[in-house]
Amino acid sequence: MKKSFITFIFAISSLFSMPARADLVLGADIYQVLMDTSQELDTYTEDNYAMIAAVLGFDFKGVGVEGFYQISDDNTNNYGKNSKLKSYGADFVLRLPTSEYIDFVASAGYVKYTLETIQQEYKTDGLRLGLGLQFNLNKYIGLRAMYHYSALTEEINEIKTINEFNVGLRLKF
Repeated sequence: MKKSFITFIFAISSLFSMPARADLVLGADIYQVLMDTSQELDTYTEDNYAMIAAVLGFDFKGVGVEGFYQISDDNTNNYGKNSKLKSYGADFVLRLPTSEYIDFVASAGYVKYTLETIQQEYKTDGLRLGLGLQFNLNKYIGLRAMYHYSALTEEINEIKTINEFNVGLRLKF
């Protein structure tokens, strides 16, 4: 847990240590989050959540850092139970241009999840890896589609894996 927290602090601090010529990045994403949970937790949760996210970061010639905050609406499962998923973290992002309009995007970072159910609140964190494409409409506006896999560090039997698919918008200033 301490190692994950130190990694997160390092990622956030690097947001403020980028060179002065770095571009500010603002973004918004829509996520579909697929969770593999234990049978016990299945009675209290959904196995997928629709989430929205706000993104703030810096980009210096294709290398950057992005901090994010994601939240879902209340979901009601087949048993009539409500649950909600939230997460936050930071990613180191690498954009490799394949053409003038398309970039290959890879990311690695830290994420912390909080799953709120009627029963209790579950927290876990871990390494988040992502792959995707960014379609550049011009040098200031891009549309991004990505897949993220979260390798959870805490031993929580109830949450086994988390996979995320997202599409979103990136604005560079």
